[in-house]
Amino acid sequence: MMAPILAKKPKNPRAPLPGETLLGHTLAVVECFEALFGAEDHPTRLGRRWLRFFKLPPEDYKRFWTNCRIACLLHDIGKANSGFLDMLLGKDKQVVRHEHLSGAMLWLPEFQKWLDALPLVDKRVVLSAVVCHHLKLSSKKAFAQESSDTYRNNFIVEWGGVEHLLTEMATRLSLPTPRTRSVQETWSFSNGQADLREAVAHTLEQFKRTLRRDEPLHRLLQAVRAALIVADSAGSGLTREGKSLGEWIGKAFSENELRDAQRIETEIILPRIRQIECRSNKTFHWEDFQDSAETLPERTLLLAACGSGKTLAAWRWIKGRLRERPAARVIFLYPTRGTATEGLKDYVSWAPEGSLVHSTSAFELDGMFSSTEDERSGVDFTVEDRLFALGYWHKRVFSATIHQFLGFMRYTYRSLCLLPLLVDCVLVVDEVHSLDEEFFSSLKSFLKHFDLPVLCMTATLPAPRRRDMEECGLTVFPEDLGQFEDLQRKAAAPRYRCKLLVDKEEAEGLALDAQRQGLRVLWVVNTVDRCQELAKKFECLCYHSRFRLIDRKARHDAVVSAFKDKPGPFLALTTQVCEMSLDLDADVLITELAPVTSLIQRLGRCNRHLKRERGMVYFYAPEDPLPYTTADLDGAQDFIQALDGHDASQTRLDELLAQFGPRAVEVERQSPFLHSGPWAEPKPEKDERTVQAILDGDLDEYCALRRAKKPVDGLVLPVPWYPLHLTRQHPRLANYLRLAETARYSPEYGFTKTSPWRCYG
Repeated sequence: MMAPILAKKPKNPRAPLPGETLLGHTLAVVECFEALFGAEDHPTRLGRRWLRFFKLPPEDYKRFWTNCRIACLLHDIGKANSGFLDMLLGKDKQVVRHEHLSGAMLWLPEFQKWLDALPLVDKRVVLSAVVCHHLKLSSKKAFAQESSDTYRNNFIVEWGGVEHLLTEMATRLSLPTPRTRSVQETWSFSNGQADLREAVAHTLEQFKRTLRRDEPLHRLLQAVRAALIVADSAGSGLTREGKSLGEWIGKAFSENELRDAQRIETEIILPRIRQIECRSNKTFHWEDFQDSAETLPERTLLLAACGSGKTLAAWRWIKGRLRERPAARVIFLYPTRGTATEGLKDYVSWAPEGSLVHSTSAFELDGMFSSTEDERSGVDFTVEDRLFALGYWHKRVFSATIHQFLGFMRYTYRSLCLLPLLVDCVLVVDEVHSLDEEFFSSLKSFLKHFDLPVLCMTATLPAPRRRDMEECGLTVFPEDLGQFEDLQRKAAAPRYRCKLLVDKEEAEGLALDAQRQGLRVLWVVNTVDRCQELAKKFECLCYHSRFRLIDRKARHDAVVSAFKDKPGPFLALTTQVCEMSLDLDADVLITELAPVTSLIQRLGRCNRHLKRERGMVYFYAPEDPLPYTTADLDGAQDFIQALDGHDASQTRLDELLAQFGPRAVEVERQSPFLHSGPWAEPKPEKDERTVQAILDGDLDEYCALRRAKKPVDGLVLPVPWYPLHLTRQHPRLANYLRLAETARYSPEYGFTKTSPWRCYG
């Protein structure tokens, strides 16, 4: 009897579990694919929405199903070699990536003949899906010239095992059996396999040219490849955790659990209104524009001033969309972890199946609703950690950062595994003005290429970006403020009295005067160093990005609480983090010169709710413009001078934004998912300004948390990558982390790169 070919590292090499063998894993992937997308002639709801999302007609379903099922069958046959087995058993390193070997094997004459005989199969689509299902292939050169010289040149392909495996799988799946070689053969890069790899690379490069001319075929490839990745992830993860595949997936995508207008009303909107009334001791009344939001088109750009109630308007839009066409999920995307967390607290957490999705969500959720007086205290918003992205499949309403769901445009693997949730949802993208050029370009590409109801919203948007949104098919709302008395009144109200100061010293005097008058002051600077210096000088609250997460959370809560609960006096020093993640209302705003869009966002933190006649706003130019460039600050000085000595309303700010805001049209950047053709490799996301670090004083606690398999997020802080001596590598840390000096850290002021806090007088 032939020994089973392994696909996963076995718990017991002598008696591997079925899910650890290549046959067991392959059948699990096929089962997951069919549970997700349906049978050959009966697509599931997800299968239908998958095609609609990729803009494929319903009649293409059988073609999609056939090609993806064959790709599921063949995606891991390259694991049937001695090198892969040695790697699983810890004896040696892998000579060549198994999916690349799978692709080379598919181009043998025996497989070619078999694929050609299968109805509806496009062997180029199958080939591309197979060689790229781990997102490790970016070009013809990378495939054809992959070298194994570092290790050994020869490894054994178990052809007898392959023959047995394919016969067994084909029989179980009611497919004809492909005839392969019947004896073991040694393959090396020098005696034949290199030629096959070159042939495959050449074929895919020709296919790339074909895809440029054939958009429907390109969409089919994208749909098949993404579906294979999802099915493979489910087949591995669910089997590893002992889940019943069909039952678990069926529950996750049950058509009996659709979100409709009534559920949104009762589960989210009404509880949020009760919370607002409880906090304000006033009866809540809908604004006219919020009522109108419920009837807006499925592609809308909502522009409304800070504090006008646009988030509730967005939920009314969601309610209207779901009344017209129920969806499996509702997803609300934000630009930062802080804003996503606040979105969960205020809205999504009222839904029993709500969830928070960002890189530190487990830490944020820990103890968030611990008070027994909070009706949400018994609700579990967490997911099974060991299922990774799949853990979210049983959730229905999401508050998330934008890259968690739209990261699939960059071939982010985690985001691709969330794609089954995205394709059947109603989607809101908040604060679109704040997206960097690359992610705004990704958003535009997403809107153009995929079919989904989407609401984008923000307070202000530069004219070039507004035109981009309209070109993507979004209807601007409101087109004319005059049609809504409530919005027009708030927009025209003189919120601010503005003044341009001589320098920082004048700002310091005004900050002291304001505190003596019992006022709450928000002071925004552009660098962490200046924020720390001023906070130390005034001995006040300091909030920026360079804290351990556990301390940053405490800083955030302290600043928000102080502005909400304290009548004054109060002073807080912050950086750009205040522009989105802080829901506060200051009496006085002091700010350094910054880009026009940033200045408008900062202004939104002053007299936010029109509770006073005017909010005082003071501008001054710092000695050092960093981190901004001259191009970033283009128009900012003229913007400030136009406001100097005058009252300002939101309407006036919009006028000045149109006059002095960004004018350049942003170049649309290529998205790997849309533009890489038959190749696929994630685009790395790097922050070139910081590295993630652990304080040397926290090292033992970090190691203890890792041993206990608990999150270490609370101990992680971003540290400037320069000067280089601030951090160092350490063998006890994960590869992505560095070690930093505790002497340079203060829970009150954060991490300093200038001199240790113990040296401050």
